Amino acid sequence: MSRGIRLICARVALAALVFVGSVGVTPSDAKADASQLCRAGANLVLAPFDVLLGPYIAAKDEYYGLTEIDDPMSLKVAGAVPGYVLLLGLQLGGALFREIAGVFEIIPGVVTLFREGAQPPLFRSAEDAWAVYSENYGPCPVKIGISYNTINDG
Repeated sequence: MSRGIRLICARVALAALVFVGSVGVTPSDAKADASQLCRAGANLVLAPFDVLLGPYIAAKDEYYGLTEIDDPMSLKVAGAVPGYVLLLGLQLGGALFREIAGVFEIIPGVVTLFREGAQPPLFRSAEDAWAVYSENYGPCPVKIGISYNTINDG
């Protein structure tokens, strides 16, 4: 056999092998999950609103504590101003943790973008807390003005 005929036979055999191999393989469904990346972006963008709304949220939490919790009046009067300062600090710290969680979720969010199933949120309890505005847009939760004092209350 001449060299040209052997080369043509080898190419035909390779093409037949590729064809037979691809016939048995069916394409799988596309897998992608952008929820972690979306959550990271939402945390990065919306955490500053938690700081801006901090005085309102701390005042709301303070009002709830003064009116709904059954403490002696002297304790309520003595603890009103320090309690507000404490709640405002808690609000600012929670917003800072939300911002940090957003930064830490960017890289895993990019990795899980190309596979199914995202990791749970790093700052998980903020999803259960009261917020001034809360809405889920598909995989992207939008919570503006989270009250970090109400994380355990829901």
